Amino acid sequence: MKAIVLIKLSSLETRAAFRRLRCLKPVIESCMVYGRYDAMAVIEANSLEEIRKIIFLEIQPIPGVIETMPCLMVEEDEFNPA
Repeated sequence: MKAIVLIKLSSLETRAAFRRLRCLKPVIESCMVYGRYDAMAVIEANSLEEIRKIIFLEIQPIPGVIETMPCLMVEEDEFNPA
């Protein structure tokens, strides 16, 4: 199971927060973005509960993280339009 997490960062701590984010083990991809959010991370976990814990216990406590917006990814084989 994967989720894209959009992250709003404090302008004073953007670089340091992004570096810490990239070092988290569940983060398999990350980048800075322009718009309402400042960064994006793709995280991978075994369950929805594990994704919740990663966001609440690992991402949100990073100094400079102001807001997170998780978006669960739907794998192509899980989506079967009727």
